[in-house]
Amino acid sequence: MLIKEFLDQEDQKAFKINSELTVEDAINLMTENDTSALIVVEGDRPVGIVTERDVLLSYVKSNRKPYPEIKLKNAMTNKLIVAKPEDEIDGSISLMIQTGIRHLPVVEDGRIIALVNICDLVHHQVGTLSAELHYLEEYLSDLNDAGRD
Repeated sequence: MLIKEFLDQEDQKAFKINSELTVEDAINLMTENDTSALIVVEGDRPVGIVTERDVLLSYVKSNRKPYPEIKLKNAMTNKLIVAKPEDEIDGSISLMIQTGIRHLPVVEDGRIIALVNICDLVHHQVGTLSAELHYLEEYLSDLNDAGRD
């Protein structure tokens, strides 16, 4: 299954935040929108991502400065690893596991259209595989019954 097919079924918004804001601002925005990651932008240009993990690391790396004193540009992960809508979900999950990330921005025509996380992708794939397994079991049962007739 393709990422775009997953996005057609799921609402995976990409919330954005300005790099000049603080980690506290990011925490508030994440909480308000029930999300665990934000795309960090300068103007309209994405420059990074800030995740719950980045929030914790920023506190330690800044020698325990209060969150309102830590700028996002100093806390974010500035290397964006992205997917395209045409990418396979299996490949995207593999990419996330290999690179140790849990959030993957989806880019189309040079702009971020969604932000998927590994838990949602895996949950979706497990549901799909469970359904396929159920159909195969029914098919085999029907074949077995037909062989007895």
